Amino acid sequence: MFEVITQTQPDDYQSLEILKDAYQKIGKPEESLRVSRRLSEAYFNVGSYTLAMQECEVILLKEANAPEILAMLGEIESRLQAAGHSLVETGAKVGLVAVSHANGHGSSNGSAEGGLIDSKRHAHLQERGDDQLAKFLVMQQLFPEDEVAAGLETTNHLNKDLTGQALASSLLDKICRVETDKLDAALSQLIDRTKFAYVPLEYYDVDRQVARMLPDHLTLGRLFVPFDLVSRTIMIACCNPFDAAGREAVQQSLDYTVTWYLARPDAIVKALQDIYRLESRA
Repeated sequence: MFEVITQTQPDDYQSLEILKDAYQKIGKPEESLRVSRRLSEAYFNVGSYTLAMQECEVILLKEANAPEILAMLGEIESRLQAAGHSLVETGAKVGLVAVSHANGHGSSNGSAEGGLIDSKRHAHLQERGDDQLAKFLVMQQLFPEDEVAAGLETTNHLNKDLTGQALASSLLDKICRVETDKLDAALSQLIDRTKFAYVPLEYYDVDRQVARMLPDHLTLGRLFVPFDLVSRTIMIACCNPFDAAGREAVQQSLDYTVTWYLARPDAIVKALQDIYRLESRA
């Protein structure tokens, strides 16, 4: 299905992401790499240059001399520099992972079990995926368009200038409020669409140490809850699977395999309030 969608909508990076992950899961690395090339082009075409760069670097790990990918990286660098952005020191190089150091002298502090990569390199995260989520809710006829538009406007306003330990707002939460049946229907459709597993986070004993492995701007600011760690795999709950920029930033911030789960927005908010000892919302 997603092959058909991406053929008619080549810049639909959400569908390309799902298609890429699907090929990885069924053991078709060649197909996954093919889709990864298309995904880098889609990111580039919509102006998400940092995400395009990250995708190019993944490709170059497999095909170090791919000329079109190297050319794209050069073009990305030129455009970012022209726009006045400073590239990270090794951003256009392949596979250079910088472990976070607390002492400032280049030695590991050992406290994060090797898990954190330099979080100061996180990409521009203005794009939160709420527009895509809103479009999905309307297309699936889960909510009236005017209701979704009003919820989106409110959510965008609340999330516009988050700082410190300010807790982000969820579009799903704003639209559904206390209508649990509608929320359940929306979550069910999202699970079918994304193939994310569901986690009843409200009943889960979240390990605070695991949850704090991500910086605040990705937990509180994106409503992401790392809730368990098994070997080299970290499990993270979210309530908006369309937040591609946020998920990419998580992957760049952690030297672990990330498995994503869907959870109820109120359960995520409650978990974060407990983890960070924040006051409950009225």
